[in-house]
Amino acid sequence: METSDQQNLVELLFLSLYQDGHLSIDEDSMLQKALNALGWQSHERTGPSVGKAFAAVREANATDEKKELFLAERAASLRAAGHSSLALEWLGKVLASDGLDSREAKFLEQARKLLFD
Repeated sequence: METSDQQNLVELLFLSLYQDGHLSIDEDSMLQKALNALGWQSHERTGPSVGKAFAAVREANATDEKKELFLAERAASLRAAGHSSLALEWLGKVLASDGLDSREAKFLEQARKLLFD
């Protein structure tokens, strides 16, 4: 996976953490599994890639319009690179790790549509 695709997927995973208004230990644990599976090295988790991703996610989460555009752009890039299945798999795992509430289910469905339809 190209670095830019990896960054896009990680940004979507980070955005998914904001959907239910709290971060649980289960979500954090599943996020760590995702980062490991994507091949992120431990030093990268505190480096500029993570900082850049969280900054972008905080800005995107400021309004519904910004969030939808952010999601659409990342999903389109991942889809074009052939990573739709991987992205949906990890989004589903992270979101469901502590139970899937209605906001998370809506976000997951939006992502699925953008990644596959």
